[in-house]
Amino acid sequence: MQTFPGVTPFENAVTLPRFQTKNGENRINPKHISFLMAQGNYTIFHLATGEQVLTSLPLGNYAPLLEWHGFVRIHKSYLVNLDCLQECTIERFTLVTFPNGEVIEIARRRRSKLKELFQIHKIILRYID
Repeated sequence: MQTFPGVTPFENAVTLPRFQTKNGENRINPKHISFLMAQGNYTIFHLATGEQVLTSLPLGNYAPLLEWHGFVRIHKSYLVNLDCLQECTIERFTLVTFPNGEVIEIARRRRSKLKELFQIHKIILRYID
């Protein structure tokens, strides 16, 4: 099993997403993933450490697993971790911003759902802290 700096492999964690790289199968804790980006039939994991990991499965394979971990599909090509969002701007061009400065546009059809989920998520975080 391959490991990546800043990411702890979990041998026995059934719910963690598996991904194939050229070095074999690995698992990653969803807390360490900022967002996933589709690239054809591949998926690029963008990690909180700034690393990018190319996997050999399409984004649709990861969506059902990661929705349980607070991920939301904001575009046909993006699945984002609500915990990693810094800002969600709902205007003419709707964008989500990450702490590292990356900005992703939200698909029109998904704007209202994301806005609602982001607000609920912020409220929940206030009660937890």
